[in-house]
Amino acid sequence: RVMSSSGKRSQVLVFAAGATALAASAGLGYLIWTARRASASTAARPVRLRLLFGSTTGSSEKWARHTEAELQKHLQLAGAQAEVHIENLETFDFDSILEKGVGQCADIVVVMISTHSEGLPPPSCSHFCTLLDDHVHDFRVGKTALSHLNFAVLGFGSSDYEEAGHFCTAAMRVDAGFAALSARRLLPVGRVSDTRDADSQVTPWLERLSELVMRLSQGLEVEHDPTGNAEDFGLGDGDYSDGESESTSVGSDASQDRGADPADLEDLHEDGCATAGASKGKKEAREMVTKRHREQLTKEGYKIIGTHSAVKLCRWTKHQLRGRGGCYKHTFYGITSYECMEATPSLACANKCTFCWRHHKNPTGTEWKWKMDDPLEIVAEGVELHRKMIRECKGIPGVKPDRLEAAMTIKHCALSLVGEPIMYPRINELVDELHRRKISTFLVTNAQFPEAIENLRPITQLYVSVDAGTKESLKAVDRPIFTDFWDRYLSSLKALEQKQQRTVYRLTLVKDQNMSDIPGYAKLVALGKPDFIEIKSVTFCGESKASTLTMGNVPWHEEVKAFGEKMLSYENLDSEYELACEHQHSCIILLANKRFKIDGKWHTWIDYDKFHGLVEKGERSGLGFAAMDYSALTPDWALYGSQEKGFDPQEKRVFHNRTKRRAKEGMLSEEQLRMYPSNPADS
Repeated sequence: RVMSSSGKRSQVLVFAAGATALAASAGLGYLIWTARRASASTAARPVRLRLLFGSTTGSSEKWARHTEAELQKHLQLAGAQAEVHIENLETFDFDSILEKGVGQCADIVVVMISTHSEGLPPPSCSHFCTLLDDHVHDFRVGKTALSHLNFAVLGFGSSDYEEAGHFCTAAMRVDAGFAALSARRLLPVGRVSDTRDADSQVTPWLERLSELVMRLSQGLEVEHDPTGNAEDFGLGDGDYSDGESESTSVGSDASQDRGADPADLEDLHEDGCATAGASKGKKEAREMVTKRHREQLTKEGYKIIGTHSAVKLCRWTKHQLRGRGGCYKHTFYGITSYECMEATPSLACANKCTFCWRHHKNPTGTEWKWKMDDPLEIVAEGVELHRKMIRECKGIPGVKPDRLEAAMTIKHCALSLVGEPIMYPRINELVDELHRRKISTFLVTNAQFPEAIENLRPITQLYVSVDAGTKESLKAVDRPIFTDFWDRYLSSLKALEQKQQRTVYRLTLVKDQNMSDIPGYAKLVALGKPDFIEIKSVTFCGESKASTLTMGNVPWHEEVKAFGEKMLSYENLDSEYELACEHQHSCIILLANKRFKIDGKWHTWIDYDKFHGLVEKGERSGLGFAAMDYSALTPDWALYGSQEKGFDPQEKRVFHNRTKRRAKEGMLSEEQLRMYPSNPADS
């Protein structure tokens, strides 16, 4: 470890942390040794241990299998007479836990269960939880029905939902249910949050469980926990003393003093700088991206910048490098896709949307509580990493050399990669640096931080995600962490009206989830009075345990168009807005305010050079500027209803070989064929 001015203290603490871990290991080794001796005596007891898991994303199953392997190893080393079984709660026979083991068998049940949404268990094991509740409240079932059992419960969820009362509530209910039927609790219910490294949370709980199982196998008595206090192992409320409160907001001081937990297990595991019994004091802000987050995001192609930012090469960048078409922003606003960098200064988000194309592999939070990187360094490293990815495209077949060379000069930045960019407290400095480099800014916010929107300095185009027309559907689709999410949502839309530069409502349509309340969406338009309204189909990113979406939830382009046309018929919207553009390839349409239609011609495109000139002039003079000041003429091919359907005629539409084959074999329906500007069989 590199020594600093506090090197001696760090060295001592690292030694103490190592000694603590060694002592725990030695303690377990001693128990195995004594168990071997007991197994040869009459004191030994046979053990029947059942590991039950209920999983949504696979975490519960993963740890259940890990626990099975660890316990099997320890019990075999001790020569204990034991049966260890693992089973999915989806197929588990509930009645079997009501049956007592044979003779003096130590009967142990360990349940590992995640929380799905709204505090409910995963759908696959909801019947188990229902049966447990039924037995607790059924007067015909004795209150000692499970008195023969020893049990422990480990829950998986997100501490960001603690304020809403949904942090590992499925596990808490299972724990309470077993206790209500007189089962003997071996351990406090453990609560593992996906906002922190799982190993450092599970390992202490699992080590203690192993010790207790070994004692039971020796025929020794164990002290049962009567309360279920989760703080004992750093897994409950005490370990999340820096959690959110109702008054939290972006820009709060991330360096404020916080009471450090006496045994902050994550710090002990990752930093080696905390020990049991450490005195309370100032707690250093931790890094946003844990080892697990970094591994998962890197595997998916993200280039992590510092401790909380990232860039990734957009597929449309690669498409247009090969002359195969640009993204919808090229069609609607005139950006050049191969000159665009997709980035975020905050991988954290305050929502867990059902349609999140990142499958919730990024952190969550409602305020900034992590280390904070310098905005100039974020931009500099982001630009360098993006250029490196562009250089790596040189070997891709079909890449045009002139475009590859031009792509080395970044002209646009889409601050919409993942997470909530506006959550970064120094977002204004970051945007200023991008503008200084003559890089335009397209920033997307999820409508949960209205104050940050109000404080945001001029950017090229500001988006607010409008994912639902009612409070109920927003809660179901976005799964927000804030308890006052609806008020924040409405306040964010109202804040948009005050911005002088270009503003956009972005609607993501998910069939059977948020498309039914068109009048509700229309009412929301009056709050923010956006310049533009983008209406797009949800992007299906494959099956995931974190999402239940299928291709059946993805609207066709024709359905998106019908939605937009119908929306204009409500709240007198057609007096202010018209359908201006479409990009069939992305299943998206654009409604624009009529003031952008000058002399019968749409001006949805942007004069980027003029925008940067206005920014510089505003910095010198202090004068503001408006959206119309940097508008530019929209080409005919980009217009709604055009023959090209938003596909740039200078590009070449290339169909996948599978699509062409299916078209030639007549396997594409009429509805599918309408999704293409021409029949793929003729290409």
